[in-house]
Amino acid sequence: MVTVFAYNMNLEVNSNIIPVDATNQPITKERVIMQFSKTGNSSFVFTNFDIELDDNLYLNIADLNELRRECLEKVSHYIINNAKRKNPRTLPTSLDFKTAKKKISKKKISLLLNILDVNTNYSELEKVDRIYIPLKYFAMSDYSNIIKNISAEFDTYIYMPTIIKSNYRNLFTTNIDKALEEYNIKGFVLSNLGTFNMLEKYKDNYEFIGNYTLNVFNNYSLEAYQNLGLNLITLSPELNKQDIIEISNLACVSTELIVYGNTPVMTLGYCVLGKSNKCYPNCKSLCKSKHNYYLKDRLGLYFPVIPDSIQTINTIYNSKVTSLDFSELPIDSVRIDILNENILEINKIIDTVRHEKRFEGKDYTNANFIREV
Repeated sequence: MVTVFAYNMNLEVNSNIIPVDATNQPITKERVIMQFSKTGNSSFVFTNFDIELDDNLYLNIADLNELRRECLEKVSHYIINNAKRKNPRTLPTSLDFKTAKKKISKKKISLLLNILDVNTNYSELEKVDRIYIPLKYFAMSDYSNIIKNISAEFDTYIYMPTIIKSNYRNLFTTNIDKALEEYNIKGFVLSNLGTFNMLEKYKDNYEFIGNYTLNVFNNYSLEAYQNLGLNLITLSPELNKQDIIEISNLACVSTELIVYGNTPVMTLGYCVLGKSNKCYPNCKSLCKSKHNYYLKDRLGLYFPVIPDSIQTINTIYNSKVTSLDFSELPIDSVRIDILNENILEINKIIDTVRHEKRFEGKDYTNANFIREV
């Protein structure tokens, strides 16, 4: 039997090893200590030994090694099973975080228009603080008047794509300065780290907002992105309610949360409409049509598919709309993501969100809000 004492641990390991009479070299206490001291790359060492050993006994060295392994394994299991799990998402960093952010009585409302409709009068939108417009629309002349009207009435931001292939990079380089001169642009929504380099020269004159795709899960991320120049960060939709509260209470930068919208479940570098990973001359260009496209799963649920006519990127959205009760959250801003809703539906959503309510029913989901990831 081996008894192990370590801090507040008192563990026993029993073995069925039976010593025999030695014929040549009996086992010694020194040899036992030597074998147990060979802990290799493990995190443990044996320091004090109290050995009771009769004279003239023999033990196989391999048996001693196995006994040592069992002891180390038992210690490891004990530590793992009794450790109190600390949530790394909310550990404070070197910054002097706000220690007691109170519930913000009036949260700002941001609106992402994933799809612009030339027949919609967006001046009828009610009580919105920010509007995010995808980059591609700034290169399409048909939407010039719409963007001009929106940017004249609302704080307008250019929503950068998650995936930036050469087409988007060229579009950005060619059109961005013209767009900034022509429209009243407040800033940019950054969707990946590569966008920081593209926008470096605009950092001093425009606001930078971090998109949820930056995967902010803890305060370390918030600190890092703040150092890169972000003024507002959209938290990951995979966080649950308690995580959001803890992170926001310690946040070193303003936080935003998507509280309504179809959440993207997959972004494809492949066009499911053209059945290709690149554009080709005889493509039917279904991505430019006004039709709505869906993927139907085995349960009969329809997942919206939104193609990108600039590059062969398709985004697949959840069949259910995420709608959250954020009334108890200490966040600074909430965001509404719009796909195909008309102006009356959008205003109803804005009003519901403004009153800190959520939509109920089979078409809506809490996503990860009330469960652990």
